[in-house]
Amino acid sequence: MNEEVQQLRRINNLLFNAFTLSSQIWMFKSRKEMIQFFCGIIFEDEACTAVVVSDRDGEYYQMDENVMNCKFLNYNPKVFSIVDTRYCECEKVNHRYLAVFPVLGETSVYVFLKEQDEEYIQILKEMTAVLGRALEFLEIQKENEEILRRLKSNLQHFQFLSDRLRNPLAIIQGVAELADELSPKKAFEMVKRSAEKMKEVLDSLTEAEVSSINLYEEVFSKR
Repeated sequence: MNEEVQQLRRINNLLFNAFTLSSQIWMFKSRKEMIQFFCGIIFEDEACTAVVVSDRDGEYYQMDENVMNCKFLNYNPKVFSIVDTRYCECEKVNHRYLAVFPVLGETSVYVFLKEQDEEYIQILKEMTAVLGRALEFLEIQKENEEILRRLKSNLQHFQFLSDRLRNPLAIIQGVAELADELSPKKAFEMVKRSAEKMKEVLDSLTEAEVSSINLYEEVFSKR
């Protein structure tokens, strides 16, 4: 009965940790912070002797024993698996199992365990899935911020080019108003120069327009 109570308390603690992870990981603004927070949550359970996350930016871990020489850390898993220590060749260690989770792209989670429990493993799967969604959301957020920055830059460029159009338009308008006072040759030269400046500006506007259309398609093609 006492063991059942302890197991129930452990599962409750794991569920609370899972809730903490899923509700708070979104507050972090970098992959490093998210992964370190994840490692700290996973490592709280007494059955875990070490947790290692292999990410594109490096490896993050918390451990009670040195597992960094484990050969399975060199593999990027495609599916979830559990490895018995008899096959991982780790020596003088406290763990008996290694749970391996693919997360996202090149990111993988390795949890070294003293024991394996079906409920615990299922909770670990859910927690690694949360980590994967959080990392994916962070990347999408960064992409959107870059797109917004580029759109803002294009709008500022549009404003700059529209201001450049005002001067040649003003010259043409002045030529029209002073038609009786200017010689035809002088008027023609002034209008020609203004038209050339306007063409240059309009060509730049076309390039900016194409860039903005490409950005628009890039944003909405992902929806």
